[in-house]
Amino acid sequence: MQNRRTLLTALAAFALVPSLGFAFEVQPYESAKAQAAIDAGKPVVLQVYADWCPSCRAQSAALDKLKSSGAYDDIAFFRVDFDAQSDVVAKLKCPRSTIIAYKDGKEVKRQSFGLTDAEVKDVLNAAK
Repeated sequence: MQNRRTLLTALAAFALVPSLGFAFEVQPYESAKAQAAIDAGKPVVLQVYADWCPSCRAQSAALDKLKSSGAYDDIAFFRVDFDAQSDVVAKLKCPRSTIIAYKDGKEVKRQSFGLTDAEVKDVLNAAK
């Protein structure tokens, strides 16, 4: 009986966690979802990423550091797979390791091969 109470208490506490807010989540790019967010005027950031790309991993590390700040939780993040979504990459006219910010339905900033926390933050701030 004590174990059941402990489990129920833990589950109740866990249920409260979403109300505290989670850091942003980078979603796989889906054209319809991303375009709907852009068209709605929401702040949107696209990251063109390749698993094998060291600079892409450096950008992702910078994004991971910024996740916990809470400053960017209102931005919709989408990751474009450089290898699997070459049609999207061609349409965006960019190389891998590119971060693109949209605000009010328009592209407002683009950074290719920006690896530092400050460079990544600069793009994210443009979307806010």
